[in-house]
Amino acid sequence: MIDDNNVNDPALDVLIPAPEPEPADEPLSPKEEDPVITISLRYWNSNSQCLSEWQPKELKKLAKVIGRAQSVTATDLKADQSLGWKMHSGPAKGSGFSRPSNLSKDIKLSEIRVDGKARIHGALIDNIFFLVWLDRNHAVFPSKS
Repeated sequence: MIDDNNVNDPALDVLIPAPEPEPADEPLSPKEEDPVITISLRYWNSNSQCLSEWQPKELKKLAKVIGRAQSVTATDLKADQSLGWKMHSGPAKGSGFSRPSNLSKDIKLSEIRVDGKARIHGALIDNIFFLVWLDRNHAVFPSKS
């Protein structure tokens, strides 16, 4: 029974702390530990190659690779052989592939392999891959023979 006369009694002003949350049994997802890759078109040079030049099968492979890249962290991207990430040194070799003027020359470019021939090239900064060029014929940084 509640005594209405004791409502303002300081002895009743006891705060009961909330229980501590239980620790999670499952490991943290990559987004909570280390952010997954985001693909950005901020520096995309559309004058070098356009998606309309790619065949439907190539576009499906490109979409699959982008989806895969966006599901891993930068560390995993570099280690995943199926994505074929590789850092480049020096300027692009292929004609028509000019570096965007608003992308600092201090930033090194890299590639992600789409298939045996096709690549996407850009700058990996933290967890963002800034796509610069589409390269369906592996012409930007051709393999050394």
